[in-house]
Amino acid sequence: MRLGIVGGGRAAWAFGSTWRRIGWPLAGVWLRDESHSHIAELLETSRVELEDLALDADLLLLGVVDRAIPEVAALIPETEAMIFHASGALPSLRGGFSLHPLRALPAVGTPSDLRDTLLVFEGQHRRTAQVIAVAAGARFAEVSSENKALYHAAAVFGSNYVAALLEISERLLGRAGVAGAREEIAHLAISAVENWRSHADERRFTGPAARGESEVLARHLEVLRDDPRLAEIYDLLAREITGAILASRK
Repeated sequence: MRLGIVGGGRAAWAFGSTWRRIGWPLAGVWLRDESHSHIAELLETSRVELEDLALDADLLLLGVVDRAIPEVAALIPETEAMIFHASGALPSLRGGFSLHPLRALPAVGTPSDLRDTLLVFEGQHRRTAQVIAVAAGARFAEVSSENKALYHAAAVFGSNYVAALLEISERLLGRAGVAGAREEIAHLAISAVENWRSHADERRFTGPAARGESEVLARHLEVLRDDPRLAEIYDLLAREITGAILASRK
């Protein structure tokens, strides 16, 4: 299937790079006149007008940020191409589909591939989306348009908010006098993820909340009292762990 790429974001780069790997043709890339993106050159394809792209492509990917998807979709002239986007939050439009990669996508210009990624489908043309997933060496799942917001909230917890917690950890370690530990924090988080992945019972959690060490938790809250918002986050997460462990024992 011949892919036309509209926009130059991370999703455009991921799908375009995957298209090149599997040997499927690219119809080109459309970018706004003011764009300084080099995605067309990186993908070794042409920068073309939107009208030409709509005529030449079998599939049109809206590879722009979520807030721009409806506006850019409205610019596309009548076309026989299937229109899809990679947003996890927005429903499909113009009779097309959405195909969201459940992973953090690398920046444009850095190696990116959808192999072994879960691609989550919503909308029409399910068979076409499955063909894309199989060709890319990806896995496939489906979510209804009504559940997309819930699905995407789950993805945010598993990705963006993990990164936010790592930021907090790095900041607190710096306050404690342990600076320059970014790699060590990353390894710590990876070990926690591996432990969580390995166990479905209460062993998936470690630390004072998992062990019921209320005195340790109280000391942590005490040292965080100068930042009430952070203390609240800490307390809520501790309660989440405790509740999850109690639920797994039932």
